[in-house]
Amino acid sequence: MRFSSLCREAGRNIATGTARFALLSVLLGVALGSLVFIDGMTTSGLIAAAERFRSSGAATETLVAEGRVDGEACEALSRLPGVTAAGALRSSASKITIATLPDAPVPLHEVSPGFVGILTDRMGLPGGVLVPDELAETLGVSAGEVVASDAGPMPIAAVYDYPSDGRRAGFGYAILAVTNQARTYDECWAQAWPQLPNLRSLLLATVIPSDGADERKPQVSQLNSSLGALFEGSAAFADRMTRLATPTAAAIAAGLGLVSVRSRRLQQASALHAGVTRSDLFALNLLEGGAWAGSAGAIGMGIVVAVAATIAPGDHVAVFQSLASIPLAGVAGALVGVAMGTAAMSERQLFRYFKDR
Repeated sequence: MRFSSLCREAGRNIATGTARFALLSVLLGVALGSLVFIDGMTTSGLIAAAERFRSSGAATETLVAEGRVDGEACEALSRLPGVTAAGALRSSASKITIATLPDAPVPLHEVSPGFVGILTDRMGLPGGVLVPDELAETLGVSAGEVVASDAGPMPIAAVYDYPSDGRRAGFGYAILAVTNQARTYDECWAQAWPQLPNLRSLLLATVIPSDGADERKPQVSQLNSSLGALFEGSAAFADRMTRLATPTAAAIAAGLGLVSVRSRRLQQASALHAGVTRSDLFALNLLEGGAWAGSAGAIGMGIVVAVAATIAPGDHVAVFQSLASIPLAGVAGALVGVAMGTAAMSERQLFRYFKDR
């Protein structure tokens, strides 16, 4: 038979309901959509947990070595692969008295420009100081405004979030002044995401050697250890309960494909008995199977797009690629099941099929 004739025959079978197009499309579509949704929600939960870990400061390591931190070396860490931000901090004995809070002087710290990226996820800021959100709320100010202090007008360059969630205390009520001075610093902070196993060694490399025997040993610690030292994101993703969603989709679709042919075994055997070649029967069944499997796959891909759209922008593509394998495996599995069912069809079983109907 010519391909055009096979297409017309498949179209008639679909239109008349012989191919059970609607039933099979809905069944497979629901199965694929459910698997996509469940795996998508599981993946979304892991991504949210990773972002929670990073934003809490658990991915930030701090080195303390008073007066011995090379600011330029600390800033240079941000240029290394995997290090998202790095900056130095120098404590000040002086405090700032704000006009609207005369009885509550605010501690002042000087930071290098790169330090801004650790607290705000922004690398470039206009001139001014950084204040925590709670202090900004108390003062009733926001970024871009100016507050009066005993040191003169103080422009607010940015407001940063520093909740009491287990991270190191002392910066939830403080003012950070960005400075480019080449003096030494007391601390070096670095954030790496994904985490780097050698980040602590890199931090220690920013310490200026000292000949003094009474110098304290540099201390390296995690900014927030309440969520654990490591985030095993890759292991959690690999061991997630829905990791078998793709092969499950293929197996379910293959079963439906096999059933779609076996449920019409009398018709299939009759066609072979009437002179239809096995290759034409293969082509006809695959055209019909491709129609309902393709429709179900389209439903699944629509849900993939919808789920991926709810994920953070930086992970859109990765999540889409991960979930898209489920409907694609479903379409492929359905065609394999149809092919297996057709291959098992035999004209010699016609009379048995007739008696069993």
